[in-house]
Amino acid sequence: MFVALNMNAQDKHFSQFYNMPLSVNPALSGHIEGTYRLGLIYRNQWGSITQGGVYSTPGAAFDMNFKLKEESRNSLGFGLMFLNDQSGGGDLSDIEVQLSAAYHMSLDKKEKTYLSFGLQGGFLNKRLNSNLLIFESMFDNNGNIVNPSNENFNNTQISGADLRAGLVMSFYPNDKSNFKFGGSYMHLIPTSEIFLAGTSENNLPGRLVAFAQATFGFKNPKLSLMPELLFMNQASVNEINFTTNLGYAFNPDMQLIIGGGYRVGDAAIVDAGIVFKGMRLMASYDLNISQLQPASRTQGGYEITVGYIGRTSKPVKPDLPCIRFY
Repeated sequence: MFVALNMNAQDKHFSQFYNMPLSVNPALSGHIEGTYRLGLIYRNQWGSITQGGVYSTPGAAFDMNFKLKEESRNSLGFGLMFLNDQSGGGDLSDIEVQLSAAYHMSLDKKEKTYLSFGLQGGFLNKRLNSNLLIFESMFDNNGNIVNPSNENFNNTQISGADLRAGLVMSFYPNDKSNFKFGGSYMHLIPTSEIFLAGTSENNLPGRLVAFAQATFGFKNPKLSLMPELLFMNQASVNEINFTTNLGYAFNPDMQLIIGGGYRVGDAAIVDAGIVFKGMRLMASYDLNISQLQPASRTQGGYEITVGYIGRTSKPVKPDLPCIRFY
């Protein structure tokens, strides 16, 4: 017999959150060193528990930076993001499409400090494949599944609108170092999540996100240090994720990235990647340290990201500076 006293759940998350900035804060839309940015991500977690993985999340994002006027120090950013989270090996599918817009305002004439504000609006859809679910009523006395579930689902699909807002402050004291921090709030519009008939009202809770990141240069121009910090709160669930990466530039076109991080109470993270002429490829692995599988600490989840930052033939002015790790 099993008794569930309580259950906590939250939105999807990424270990390489810094490589999917539109999922962290809409004010980061178009906050790039270039004209446009393309990012792809794939996460698979707990594949050792069920075949096909308990959590599988592919995603894609694209954003651009547009000038306001030729003489202006300010710019606009626009972005599009798609995520598809599949839980329980495909029992529950969560799809979201988000459009974002941001305004990047220079606070000084030397363009060393920026204040960015962003909004993100989109569409959320959750689908439940009830044919893959197994209930007690389906078993006979011998433990064989022979009966229908008799569960009364109102529907197996939930859809709704979503709205998010965020602020970001950026500082660029010199060519070797920069700092960025901000906060955002997700799910400003309540979205009902009810599959079963007779259940009480259940709305998707709001999510508070705060982040900070920096790049520190050294006397050796080939080396750079890039710490990242992410805090999220949704309902009664908190998540703290921090990582630090070391960059080594072989030449102006190629950089090696290696490092790791820690998600408090959940996983240690190792990652590595390479940047070549605007193209970035990274891989990371979560080493489980939670109590879910105490006998097998090394089983967790992996992520793969691919990104590219490009320029048009006519560069945007001003070029909004950004962490080169993007």
